[in-house]
Amino acid sequence: MKNSKHITATIRLAEFAQRFFAPSAAQEILGTFLPMFSIDSIKDAFKAQGYLVLFLPVSVPRHSVTNEILSDSDNMNTTAMHPKDYLPTLFSLWSLITSSSTYDGQFIAQIGHIAEANISDPYTADVGVFKHEQIKAVFSAGLQMMNIPVGSRDDSGTVGGRRGGSTGYGNNSRKYDIKAGDALLLRSRFERYKSLARFIVYTIIPEDGGSNSYVMSLLEDLVQATELYYHPSNYGLWSFYLTIFTHHLSEGFLRRWKEEEDPDCKTPPERRLTLEMRKRFVLTIRPLTYLSIFAKDSFIVRTTQKTLKYLCWLEPQLIFPGILERIYPSLETLTETHRTMSVLGFLAETSMPFLTFDHYPAGGKHLVPLLDLATPGIDMNDPIKSVIAMLFINSAVSMVPIRDLTKEPTGYNDGGYNHGIQYQGMELDGSGHGYYLSREEEERLCKTSTALFEDWVAKFLRRIFALLENLPQHHQKRLDGAYETGLTSMAIHTCETLFSQLSDEMYDMALRMIVDNVSQQVLSNAIYAGGFLCSTIAKANPSKAAKLLIPLCIRNIMTEIEHGASSTIANAAGSTPIQSDSTLHWYQGILFSTVSVMGPELLKYKNDIIGVLKVMNEKCKNRKGFMWAGKLLRSALKTLLATYPYDFRSLTPSNWKDPGYMQNSNLVWGKPGDPKNLEIDWHVPSTEEIEFAMELLETFLVPSMQNIREMIKGDLCQLGLKNTHEVTNNFCRHFAIIRNALLGTTCMIPCTGFEPISDDEKLTRFMSTAFEAGYALHDPSHPVYARARLLRREIVQLTHESIQFFQRERENDLESLKILIKIAKTLLDDIGIDKKDIDAQSARYTIIKTIYKTPLKRKHYPRGVLVYREYLLHLRRLRINAKLQITNSTLNLSLLRDLLDLSLSSYAEIRKLSQSTLNAALRNYIGGKSLIIPTILDALEPKQGEKAACSNQMKGALYLLQHKSILNTCIHKPELTPRFVLSICKAHHEDKPSIQELIRKVFLNFIHSAATASAFSRALVPKETKDYIDLLGKSDEIQNISQMYQGHVDSWNQKRWTAYDKIMDALLNLVEDPKLHWRFSTMAANVIQVFLRPERPPSNRLAIFATKSTLSELSPMRRIGVAITTQLLQYIEDRTLAAGDDTKLILRNGDDPLECEVQNRSLCAEKYLMTMDTKLTEESLNDCPFIDESSTGWYVWADKIHGRVVRSSEVNDRDIDPASRAGYDELAKSFTTASYWTRLLAYMSQELSQAEADVFNRVNVDMYENIFIIFEDKPICALMDDLVRLCQATDQRSHQRAAAELIAGLIRGTINWPLNKTLKLWEWLSPLLQSTFSAITPDSLTYWEAAVKHCACNWDPRRLQPLTSIIFGATFDPNSDAAFAEGRKLLLTRALIGELGWRSVSAATETLLDTYLAHIAHPYKQVREALGSNINEILQFQWAPSMANVKKALEFNQQNKHGGVGNVPNTLSEKNQTRLDTVLEKLDNLQIHDVDAYRKASKTVLCWLHDALGQYRVGCVSSYIIPLWKRVVFMQEVHEDPDLQEMASSILTSVMQFPYPPTIAEKLMDEVIHVLERSESWRIRSRMLSMLQVFFFRNLFNMKSEQIVHVMSTVSSLLLDTQIEVRQMAATTLGGLVRCSQREAIARVRAEYSELLKTKISKRRRDPKTGKVVEIPGFDEAVLKKHAGVLGLSCLVSAFPYEVPDWMPEILCQLAGCMSDPAEIQSTVRKTFSDFRRTHSDTWHEDIIHFTDDQLSILNDMLISPSYYA
Repeated sequence: MKNSKHITATIRLAEFAQRFFAPSAAQEILGTFLPMFSIDSIKDAFKAQGYLVLFLPVSVPRHSVTNEILSDSDNMNTTAMHPKDYLPTLFSLWSLITSSSTYDGQFIAQIGHIAEANISDPYTADVGVFKHEQIKAVFSAGLQMMNIPVGSRDDSGTVGGRRGGSTGYGNNSRKYDIKAGDALLLRSRFERYKSLARFIVYTIIPEDGGSNSYVMSLLEDLVQATELYYHPSNYGLWSFYLTIFTHHLSEGFLRRWKEEEDPDCKTPPERRLTLEMRKRFVLTIRPLTYLSIFAKDSFIVRTTQKTLKYLCWLEPQLIFPGILERIYPSLETLTETHRTMSVLGFLAETSMPFLTFDHYPAGGKHLVPLLDLATPGIDMNDPIKSVIAMLFINSAVSMVPIRDLTKEPTGYNDGGYNHGIQYQGMELDGSGHGYYLSREEEERLCKTSTALFEDWVAKFLRRIFALLENLPQHHQKRLDGAYETGLTSMAIHTCETLFSQLSDEMYDMALRMIVDNVSQQVLSNAIYAGGFLCSTIAKANPSKAAKLLIPLCIRNIMTEIEHGASSTIANAAGSTPIQSDSTLHWYQGILFSTVSVMGPELLKYKNDIIGVLKVMNEKCKNRKGFMWAGKLLRSALKTLLATYPYDFRSLTPSNWKDPGYMQNSNLVWGKPGDPKNLEIDWHVPSTEEIEFAMELLETFLVPSMQNIREMIKGDLCQLGLKNTHEVTNNFCRHFAIIRNALLGTTCMIPCTGFEPISDDEKLTRFMSTAFEAGYALHDPSHPVYARARLLRREIVQLTHESIQFFQRERENDLESLKILIKIAKTLLDDIGIDKKDIDAQSARYTIIKTIYKTPLKRKHYPRGVLVYREYLLHLRRLRINAKLQITNSTLNLSLLRDLLDLSLSSYAEIRKLSQSTLNAALRNYIGGKSLIIPTILDALEPKQGEKAACSNQMKGALYLLQHKSILNTCIHKPELTPRFVLSICKAHHEDKPSIQELIRKVFLNFIHSAATASAFSRALVPKETKDYIDLLGKSDEIQNISQMYQGHVDSWNQKRWTAYDKIMDALLNLVEDPKLHWRFSTMAANVIQVFLRPERPPSNRLAIFATKSTLSELSPMRRIGVAITTQLLQYIEDRTLAAGDDTKLILRNGDDPLECEVQNRSLCAEKYLMTMDTKLTEESLNDCPFIDESSTGWYVWADKIHGRVVRSSEVNDRDIDPASRAGYDELAKSFTTASYWTRLLAYMSQELSQAEADVFNRVNVDMYENIFIIFEDKPICALMDDLVRLCQATDQRSHQRAAAELIAGLIRGTINWPLNKTLKLWEWLSPLLQSTFSAITPDSLTYWEAAVKHCACNWDPRRLQPLTSIIFGATFDPNSDAAFAEGRKLLLTRALIGELGWRSVSAATETLLDTYLAHIAHPYKQVREALGSNINEILQFQWAPSMANVKKALEFNQQNKHGGVGNVPNTLSEKNQTRLDTVLEKLDNLQIHDVDAYRKASKTVLCWLHDALGQYRVGCVSSYIIPLWKRVVFMQEVHEDPDLQEMASSILTSVMQFPYPPTIAEKLMDEVIHVLERSESWRIRSRMLSMLQVFFFRNLFNMKSEQIVHVMSTVSSLLLDTQIEVRQMAATTLGGLVRCSQREAIARVRAEYSELLKTKISKRRRDPKTGKVVEIPGFDEAVLKKHAGVLGLSCLVSAFPYEVPDWMPEILCQLAGCMSDPAEIQSTVRKTFSDFRRTHSDTWHEDIIHFTDDQLSILNDMLISPSYYA
């Protein structure tokens, strides 16, 4: 599959299909994909892992009743494999590859699913199905995925000083992922941090009665180690990863908690989460959210808000008190905007758990104070903050009936709340001190707070009024996407929610305020917003609002019109509004907005509405005036005819009307609605409403239609229309009435079309049935139904006639045409409901739903949201019904043709609008595109006439063809494709640059789409179609449909091949036309390339064109010719192997006689590798065929192995498909002619232009390879002389490139040759290659390296024995002064070994390795680097597990005591151990006797290690790094060679950051400690400490507690080091150790260094005679001890930069007492307090409470220095 979209769909299908696999599928899957795994190629490793993740079942299928493991139904002896059997193997595979985030992410995803699927499995290892070592390995991987910066900079000032490291993957990860190529398409769609969180959540299993959990302890360690990085001041890329992780962790924990609350949960009780663990989890995550809630990045803040929401659902008492302490100061002080927005966003997210009385009783009393504090945030100057503030207000009031609960007596608390209650504000809840009020007291406080609702509502409305007054002035339509638009929409939505929740008294107050506001002022800048505001208040109570607003608006409209408002003609939509018309528009907007929500209440104002509509329709000449008159008509019709809910309140109507229930409504604040009992009160059109609607249509629509008819058929002058503006105005006014009448009646009747359904439509729609969607009229026999249907038909007819008229008579009347096009859009696309409306409603619902969404709580939303959901479903039913019932009537299709004509108009505005309308409409009409595309293509043909008009038509046609829906039709319809292609390829008659650019774009889009979905793709119809249909049913209808389907497919296939033959002949004629421009000639050739199909045999004409194209003077044509030639050769091969079977041909699955299947009986790595050194004969191949796939046998051998043999020498020529013989013979003529090769290679060896990359071209190689596969050795005689000439041109890099490509293709083309032909070829080719390789220059080296790699890629090494002999036989001369010559030999060797992989291991490579190790002290840098790289390559490939079969591999990994973790080679073979000992001995001897040689040898070893550490494989690291460790450390001290120092330091940094197996990590840590304890160099000790920080953090979960204690002891001892740099670095390191893992050691460390702090330092005095300082015995030792004490206590302070633990104030006081001590002590103390001030400045108002007054007085000068506020 070439299309990644299709691959993604297939991957998803595999993920979902996994649950349907047979119980024994795991064995088969492992047997299929494990043999594919190999670390020699990252691509093979990724593929094998990707398949295992997709297909391997994550749990064992069990019987639903007995819980026994199921067996296959056809084989009762075959049982399912338990995950415990293959988990060690998965961890073993994971241990083999490092430094790949994608590989780790895939692994974590699979392990996470296994953990989730097996939480209920009775099997128990250590924790569920996992061992402790496996869990720690996952946590270590998770720490690496966080990419956290660790360690401090080495400031020793010497060469090789290093910066801090990171837990991440570094730059190599991306490099390795790119190398994986298309294997990355198998990546799981699951996000890695989500998978890590899933694993952790589903491995939290109670132990010791439910109080402890091993994984919970590790999670606490992980949080403890990473907590600092959540602080806003530590912002970086890692902040996103950490925040996302905690988000998924909290979400997953809540999801699991809810799952286990379900009565049907299958998790055993002993494995379920407990209340103690829930509390422990929340307390673990809570500090992280408190830090990141005020982060600098908005994404982090939003993610943290969601995390807090999940925690609030778990333990609200642990979250809300602490967060409220941060909320109130942030809202009271609006100067810190980011904090204000953060807390408002949090309140919006958590409003439901916060206000739900049963969940958090203390939340309700905070609502009014928080609303009051949030209201000032509504500020026009800060739109984002305003939106967030209103988001909180909206989410809160949507669940709270806004009423004063203190007014009615309840009999509670001595007479209720009517005795002069004075609300005195809100005290915060107790936080963490067990201070909780009783439920009764919380209820009383909550009710008390509601007394201030009325004041708050008034305050809120005043802020809304101020917001509207300060909106910017818009002279045109609303600015979609602008901040102001979003802010206005949010304000209106919030008001709508609030007004629906108000009590009657508060509603009356709000209504009075709004009416007073809109009647006292006219806001020209807020005309839209003012109308919407009135509609929101009217929607809550239409009766009350109508009495005040409708008469007010009608009165003012009449007055304004009487005084001449809107009397000036203005037709353009963009015309500047007249200021004097603002009052009219203000009341027009309020009127139509209010009318839109009236429903049956509008009947009371029937005559008023008709009267004002008549006046506006007759008098309003201004664009906005008559358009808004039409909107009033639309609003009236919609509110009368539509079906919609009357209210969206939080309570059902029955509850809302119950006084007793409402008096205690605070108890149901935040309560979600019951989806089964919403009690929705729907508006259903009554007879009176329908009659009123019909009266409106007859009164306004029919006369407007009549006027339009008269104008388009009569004389405009006779009608009294004198000038163009007046004519346009009349058209616009009447068109506006028609369009708005249409939009208002979309729900009146079903849109069933006007004509019978065609056969094609029946074929497509046979399963489509309409929904019941609540149309106003649904009985076709009803007279009103018939009248409405007739009106719609007349509108369609009139629209068609009008468009025809305007095209003939008034093509320049753009404004009328625009409205007319919108009418057509309404008729063709906005059916059932306005698409814009439903899109807006859907977006609004999505936003609202997201706020309340909680895992596993489906439909857990406020009632208003659920009602809104039902309303949206109703709207979608209307839309779907309309889509299902559209028919290709003559009238509708005539409108499509009219839109097409307008899309080719001379006016760009009309073209653009028509094209978008046409594209939208075409989606609804089957066959519509096929109807209009011929006309579009006609516009591309050359025409006689006005050139400008033709150009515009051509431009319009090309823009239409850029629409995907139209272009795809051209691709998929065989009857359209030939003409489309020829029209594009012949469109050279128009030379305007803009048109030529459009042609180029259309062509590129066509080529891109056609390459993946060709019009000539075969329709594969299963032969069992009839059987499938019989299974579906035996009704005549289904049988008829199946026959139609079969006939349609057969007809389509016939059309396909007819069109194929036609277009190929036409294209070939076209490219042979000498008059055709070269650009269009290459376009035609490109189409030929795309359209080539293997089902059609290559013709001789096509073969001639292909070979001629390869010899074209045009470089683009040559590239196309090479591609076509390659395709033709491949199709000849495929057709020959398929032997006439089209299915095999399409799937490229022909029967190759040279392929064979080898049974794996005794084949193993040793036996297979032994064949590499044996001479190749036909007999040896029969015993062990070629195995080209390099991954075969590396990890495990499959039961059946695919191999290849060669054709017998007795058979001269291979068979060729008879149908392809003509093309074959024509190609043979060219390829066996010397002149052809001379010309071809002359072009191939040309220097490339600067725009082309001068690299080894694999496209050319593929052509050569296919030539020699098909024609074998026949072309060799014709090309020998030219190839020799190219090889001998050593000074011409382009000649060398062409020679390398041809030789690579020639060698790869011998894959099917008989052995005698192959050996004969090598007899000629070997001397040529030897001489060519010996003459390689730096310019041509890359070409030959690429050629060698290409030859060896996925090929059995025995095929390349001559090439191997040439490259490996090039003797390495250590004494040569020709550095490049020796480097060239090494680089070619590396290229060959790197591609052959583990199969390169042979006697030759063993000899090479010994030679390389013997000459590591080479004098030239270039050679040393190549030597190091080659040593690494050979050593890497020496190890291959190569287990006999999958069963043995599983058993071997199960025997690993660590559960497969770190199952990599940790020891050396005897031979390699001897080699390593020799190298170490040589280094030691050279260090003593020959320092210069020692430096060179050391650099070679470092190059070796650098190459090893920079790869994803671990084979050459784990076993070698420990023995070489001390030597590399010592190399840092070779001060005479700065390069060596820098290299050694870089290698040590890489060593520290390399991910090791646990056993190696322990050994390496012991080596680091040994260096720290024994090294005499203070620089080494200092560097080791900085490296230790990184190594310790990365391996936090791999070390045992005893080793951690040893590390602590060693680092603590270095605080007494005589060198101050070491002491300072030791203090920094000790602080990090304490912070990460050893908090329990704080008391011991504090006591130890407090004791040292008591050391008395005698004062030094000066000699009165000499003036020199007199050294006092023991002074230096005392200073050293006290400085160690200061450093020890300072490191505790620095370990907690954003906290103030209980012990910290006392330590600070102790340190403050040392300010008068010697300079180094003073410096440490000053730095400690300086850092403390910096990190606590933002939270000092919170931290100061941890200090007593006495302590603050002591620390006054230290903490509150003048510089603190500077």
